[in-house]
Amino acid sequence: MNEKKNRTTEESFILAIQNQQKDNLKVAENLYKEILDIDPNHVDAHNNLGLVFHAFGEFHKAKSCYEKTIKLQPNYANAHNNLANVYKELGERDKAKRCYQKALEINPNYIDAHFNLGLLLEELGEQEQSVGCYQKVIQIQPNHANAHNNLGIILGKLGEYKKAINAYEKAIEINPNFSSAHLNLGVVFEDLGEFKKAISWYEKALKLKPNSVNAQANISNIYIRQLDNLEKAISESNKTLKMHHETSKFINQKIPLYRLKHDVQQAEYLSSKNYKINGIDKFQKVGSEILAREENEKDNSNFNKKILLNQNEIESLLPFYKANHVYQTSKISGSCINPDKNWKDVEEQYLDSPKQIIYIDNFLSAEAIKELREFCLVSKVWHREYEYAKYLGSFSSRGFISPIHLQIAIDLRQKLPKLFDQHRLGNFWAFKYDSTLGKGINIHADFAIHNLNFWITPDEYNNEKNAGGLKVYDAPAPEDWTYEQYNIRTDKIYKFLYDSSANCTNIPYKFNRAVLFNSAYFHETDKINFKDEYEARRINITYLFGDRSVMKMKS
Repeated sequence: MNEKKNRTTEESFILAIQNQQKDNLKVAENLYKEILDIDPNHVDAHNNLGLVFHAFGEFHKAKSCYEKTIKLQPNYANAHNNLANVYKELGERDKAKRCYQKALEINPNYIDAHFNLGLLLEELGEQEQSVGCYQKVIQIQPNHANAHNNLGIILGKLGEYKKAINAYEKAIEINPNFSSAHLNLGVVFEDLGEFKKAISWYEKALKLKPNSVNAQANISNIYIRQLDNLEKAISESNKTLKMHHETSKFINQKIPLYRLKHDVQQAEYLSSKNYKINGIDKFQKVGSEILAREENEKDNSNFNKKILLNQNEIESLLPFYKANHVYQTSKISGSCINPDKNWKDVEEQYLDSPKQIIYIDNFLSAEAIKELREFCLVSKVWHREYEYAKYLGSFSSRGFISPIHLQIAIDLRQKLPKLFDQHRLGNFWAFKYDSTLGKGINIHADFAIHNLNFWITPDEYNNEKNAGGLKVYDAPAPEDWTYEQYNIRTDKIYKFLYDSSANCTNIPYKFNRAVLFNSAYFHETDKINFKDEYEARRINITYLFGDRSVMKMKS
């Protein structure tokens, strides 16, 4: 107590900064609050407290701190930049853009604001303007390796591959250990179809950063797309999955409750099937206690935020998250897609369809869908979190793979050659939903030629039999739109559909029904309402074939 009383405000501020730099954020928070109790007009304490709240993920509190800073000192460029970062986290991109611009109006040579504005403009699909931001950073600080790297990413999206290669090479010249620049060079060569060079660069990235999940995923994706070495494709994808598990951790000691609910339910399912997995018993016990605690608070909004875990909870949950477990599918005796269906008729139906939108019932063979469904229920592969709609994803290059997954792609190319044989397999994935907590996928388009989407959750779990499927709009994304524009800008998409007088085809959900459509069409999940059980979660699987000649996102 005496030490606190004898400390000056400036000494407390220095101590707070030291703790902040050491990630002792709670100590730093208390010190900044102590300073503001004494001096409510201490602008740097308001600003730095905002940074602490931002690190905790408490964005509204951070926003309040930055606003107080700016009220006290309107020309505080750093506070405008920090406020922009918060608006970006909150999804308010237009406000973020104005704040970055205000910071630059105050300080035209503010490197961080130029760089951050470049990132935001990239998200908004304003690629040319983003290029200008990174070029400005490089003009101010020529050896800014990250700016050269990010400039390369944008140039690659614009199809200016030679310039992109030069930008990455410059980043590597500045920082020879820059793993991401090596990885991005691999992406360029993959886009150019030079797969051996691409793999070589991905391997260099892995040598620099052995736990680079993205580099390993990109290697596996090359083998998956070629469909000529199934064993290698599966082993490389599983290597990515194992790497993910080994590097699992809780960011800022937090976990989304929709994620935890799924994982506890999956652990219970695995236990019921007598699977022995490291840490599973303690995970179920502690995870269930956390869920019960949140349920008792009777605050449904809890599922929309991340829950702070104490150290004992982290130590109890982490062993199960680090455990690798994938279902080994049984060998299928024949074709994975329905052997009793006349696939030539299906192919002609699609080719003759004026809208290029059809659905196919009884898509998979009984054997294949049984095994595929068990794979989805048993395998610990659901790692991609989608905060805005509270669902989970799993991707082919990151463990969502088996001989059945790959055989489906091969069967499609063999049975429907006019549609699929001329186009390379792009990617395949699955999404798993809990309709009590979230919703389906927002409106978007994909960068492929053909999109095949099918459902594997039995109809008995669907509470609304004429809903829960897919809405497809017969208007393709404009060729000059970027990936970000036709995947993120929902306001712009709906305006485009309205202006285009687009018609919507609503295909109701049905077990083992596939929807085949032009992948350039905008589409979204219909309203979903499934039972609140683990086995009842709606699961859809998507395969993409071919590439559209549009500016697409790089890994």
